Amino acid sequence: MSQLTLAEEFFRSLVSSETSNHFTFAEYFEHSYSREYDSCASLPTLLSYQKVSVSSPFSYETCNLNAFCMILTSKGSGTLNYMEHVYELTPGTLAFLDCRLAQKITCRHNIWEFTICFVSRSVTEFYYKKLCPDNMCCFTVTSYTDVLTQWNMLLRENIDDELHALRRSRTLISLFTEMFILRSMEASESYRVPTYLQAMKQRFDVHCEEQFSLDDLAQFYHINKYRLCREFTAYFNDSPLQYLNKVRIERAKELLITTDEKVGVIGQMVGIENANHFIRLFKEKTGVTPLRYRKETPVI
Repeated sequence: MSQLTLAEEFFRSLVSSETSNHFTFAEYFEHSYSREYDSCASLPTLLSYQKVSVSSPFSYETCNLNAFCMILTSKGSGTLNYMEHVYELTPGTLAFLDCRLAQKITCRHNIWEFTICFVSRSVTEFYYKKLCPDNMCCFTVTSYTDVLTQWNMLLRENIDDELHALRRSRTLISLFTEMFILRSMEASESYRVPTYLQAMKQRFDVHCEEQFSLDDLAQFYHINKYRLCREFTAYFNDSPLQYLNKVRIERAKELLITTDEKVGVIGQMVGIENANHFIRLFKEKTGVTPLRYRKETPVI
């Protein structure tokens, strides 16, 4: 009898661990990875993920599953019972769970939309112990961290070959690193981001297509522009303009693979009016031109 692959063992365990009568994850997954590669043996490995939309009544329970999982809520809310604690999973909440321990998620109110990822144990256990001391499993993914950026990158690398498996492992390590930074910021009073900087960063995130100048921002927030630039850079590791351009390029990447708009039009949609400048900036940030990125990036 042939030995089970990591993925086959995982799905067999997933089926046997389920105790819910309302829902089965094993039948629901579209994005799973059945192949194993020696190059990824000592790295955290993404086993499967799924974007889920459920409505009340919904519940799912599992225990003794040889994996970790992460649940990120995007809309609505759910309830998590884990380690004798009850957590409310609301938009922006990321839960990181050891699936050997009993856990139950429930939706009691309207619609709950979330993404769930299952990750191999291997070295992930090291990250879990660092990130979740005393099983503090929930993170508030704020707009001023790169956790969401790494999360979205993880879900984008969905081809089942060795190169993309390595990329997923690399992104998982980056994701865990950003989560550790977030946890450290939460624990340290000196790293708490001033309210006006949070507000400015959120403006960039939501309205990157608008035109901004340091003079206008300084006037709006009643802060000297040199101080504003210095403090923004200190907290976010990018100047305001550098960060704004990062947001614009990330938005452009999404538009390139989800729309048929011309490159110049997409540049305008993200706030970069000059097409040549947009192409140069895009290549500087990604290593490829917008057209090549559109051609080579699979649509999830």
